[in-house]
Amino acid sequence: MRFCTWYCMGWFTQNDETEQEDYGEIAKMSGKMKQKLGNLECEEAIIKDKERFGRVRTSMMEYLRAKHGDDIANRALSRINKRKQENYFSMN
Repeated sequence: MRFCTWYCMGWFTQNDETEQEDYGEIAKMSGKMKQKLGNLECEEAIIKDKERFGRVRTSMMEYLRAKHGDDIANRALSRINKRKQENYFSMN
């Protein structure tokens, strides 16, 4: 009985450690932190696309929606457009 408990506990501990090594730091983050990083990544990509092309390309939005979800990508686009309207930053 002791051997089984020790062996099973050792196995679960080993799986937890290997899982953390496999997924790295992102796997340790909470859901809200991942969402915040997704929001920032979307906003940054949208701003760069608008600066470079004068608009956000359809392919960029498709990529962001596939990676972060429709809601996060669409809200990021709305926030950027709102900032542009209120002249928080200038774009061509």
